[in-house]
Amino acid sequence: MRVTGQVVATENRVGTTNQSAWLRISFLVILAAGITAIVATRSLEASRLHSRLSVPPLYDDVSYFLDAVRWMNAASEQSIFASAWSLLHDHAPFSTLVAVIGLGLFPGSFIGPYLVHAVIVFAFLLGIVWLVWRRPVLEIAACLIAVLCVPVLWHTVTEARPDLPSGLAIGLAAGAIVHRSVLDRSARALAALGVGCGLAVSIKPTSFFAVLALFGGAFAIRLFVDCIEAGGLRISIRRAVGALLWFVLPLIATTAALIGPALVETVTYILTVFVGQRDLWTTGESFWAGLLRFSVGGEGQFGLHYWFAIGLGLMLLRLVLAAVHGKAALLDAVVLLAAVLIAYAIPSVAELKTYYFGAMFYGVFIVAMVLNGCTSLVLIEALLTRFGLGSGVRIYMLTAVRVLALALVAQLFVWHVVIGEISTATPLSAQQQESIRLATERLWSLLRDIKPEKPGPLTVGFSSPYPVTSATIQLYAAQAKTNLVIRNELYHRTAQATGDALLQSEILVLSSSIPHTLVGPRVGDELIARLNTEKGFCSIETQTFPDVTLQVYRRGC
Repeated sequence: MRVTGQVVATENRVGTTNQSAWLRISFLVILAAGITAIVATRSLEASRLHSRLSVPPLYDDVSYFLDAVRWMNAASEQSIFASAWSLLHDHAPFSTLVAVIGLGLFPGSFIGPYLVHAVIVFAFLLGIVWLVWRRPVLEIAACLIAVLCVPVLWHTVTEARPDLPSGLAIGLAAGAIVHRSVLDRSARALAALGVGCGLAVSIKPTSFFAVLALFGGAFAIRLFVDCIEAGGLRISIRRAVGALLWFVLPLIATTAALIGPALVETVTYILTVFVGQRDLWTTGESFWAGLLRFSVGGEGQFGLHYWFAIGLGLMLLRLVLAAVHGKAALLDAVVLLAAVLIAYAIPSVAELKTYYFGAMFYGVFIVAMVLNGCTSLVLIEALLTRFGLGSGVRIYMLTAVRVLALALVAQLFVWHVVIGEISTATPLSAQQQESIRLATERLWSLLRDIKPEKPGPLTVGFSSPYPVTSATIQLYAAQAKTNLVIRNELYHRTAQATGDALLQSEILVLSSSIPHTLVGPRVGDELIARLNTEKGFCSIETQTFPDVTLQVYRRGC
């Protein structure tokens, strides 16, 4: 009877523990889903009023919509293997797949891909839960709400390009690498980590060199520190080599499988943009200005806002507490700091810079902010124990801190997300919205009724991406299954070269010169003046808006 009673008691404890774990995970999942839904609703509303959803699809999102429509058109006539192989040859298969899912769920609308990005934000929150699962539920809840107060998460919903989802995935993967010893992990855990990092790399194939450098650097530093703590390199070298192979081989295999089919095209694109067209994309700013761009500069302030200062404060707090606790705690803090610095240095030293190039740093910084905050509370608790405070007092004090932190971030969430003004990564003025909408609708209406002069597709050349995005016309043509060939003559250095290239098309779409930050020289007025005197071409449409004039010419009229 006594043995039976012990077994029953043990089973009751296990049952209670399992029930507690299920209640805990259920609460956190419901919380993550609820706050993600709020962020998605507010972000899409802001996009509908002031950004991408207020106009026809724009660069770069429209490129992935176009790839998705082409893939969907071809999929009905291909095998599953052929469709999958075709998908892997796209510029960014992840974004094409997101667009396919979104357009399939919401046919006739472009809101679908953005809603799928809300699911990506939700998955990021679940990744945060996984990283800090051992912490008290109030602490994890505060982390989740705080993360969704960072503008980068809002922008992830309002942009359909792979950069920001890639940054979030990179942040989780880097956090998973450095947050605990790799020598203590099983071969299966290391292989799963390598596969996960490979998946993160493949979200944005054109950045795979930089992402592999980040993961490799973070893993090497973590492994080196683990070897020091294990007694030195000589003692732990065999374990270190084994851990390295179990991580690196699955990482390379996953990356090769997902990026390999389009590796030549990807490398060609990288060389074209970063070498061949470098002079068109560079900002011309000084090295030191570029070095501060993603932190206290415009991009950093836009994407992280005051959370950059909070993140720095938490990092400094952890370093101070770790120094008090000793070598092991300090080394762990330094490993995470090193990963953040690598993620910051890679986009900062690159000559080409945009807000999206900093996505790698934003993701790693957000995850580091969470890990530093949680670890600081662990170190504070250990410090209170060292000072001899009783367990009851410690529990009371730390619970009070967690409740206070949760209340503070909840207030910030309500103030900035629920009732505040959500920012978007691509803001458009009312005038820009009107120009883009009207110009795109009128040009598409004109082009779909034009018959080519000779048998074959109609060739249309564009001199500027504003007010009509050429890929939008291409997208409409793909949806209507109309055969159009679009030529983007945006990357020439002179008006003469641009004009000569435009003359190769049957329909020419020219925009007047406007102050802009878009690629290519401001030579629209010069091009229009040349075409007005060019023999063999005549104007068939003029659209005049307060900020731009759109002129359409045709050959042979």
